Amino acid sequence: MKNQGAASLAAQSSAEWDPAGKEDGNARMTKWDLRKIRTRRLILRAGRELFADQGFIAPRVEDVARAAGVSRAAFYLHFKSLEDLIQEVFLREVRWQLRRYRGLTNEILSSRRRIRGWLERFFASFRQERHYILIVYRAFSNDPANMRVVFDEHIRLIDRLARRVPMLRLLLDDGTTDPARAMRLHTLMRRIDEMSAYAAFNAWTDQFEPALDMLVDDIADFVEIPRDA
Repeated sequence: MKNQGAASLAAQSSAEWDPAGKEDGNARMTKWDLRKIRTRRLILRAGRELFADQGFIAPRVEDVARAAGVSRAAFYLHFKSLEDLIQEVFLREVRWQLRRYRGLTNEILSSRRRIRGWLERFFASFRQERHYILIVYRAFSNDPANMRVVFDEHIRLIDRLARRVPMLRLLLDDGTTDPARAMRLHTLMRRIDEMSAYAAFNAWTDQFEPALDMLVDDIADFVEIPRDA
């Protein structure tokens, strides 16, 4: 069941990396409009595959266009430059990875056993598509300012979790997010990010289980689960 849950989570996340927009169902869209949408998607998906396999330096615009099955001119209709495509693929990748937090619920946070099960499924889902993780880390190397992008996306996610998962106790009496608890949760999320990368590439073979135990305890302490729960 654990592997099936991870595979389902990975498949759902992958399908959502470039979800169909509302405009696809708009009857007023012309064939030309729909063709532009599909072409942009083809370029994004081709860029994702090339950047995951080769990094950001090796591929050229011509390579992306060829992989997408479009012309160089079509590429420039949608993106100003290769760097423009890199940034959009990077941002989509960050958001794709953070979508896994949709599975975090009050029920999961009710016991250490459930927290551990959720983390194990979370980590296992990254193994299903581990080469895409490299896009994020390569983006950090390409431009360290991208670390701020990830931080901002974490904060947006925390704001959403504050309203969806009351057990995290992130909201103040005035309805705003508690900045101190938000930063504590952000620190926990960064550890989850790091462990996801280790799990994806089967690193930390001897130390992973003790590190997972510590992470479970720290999350449980954050939501004040009794030690015997």
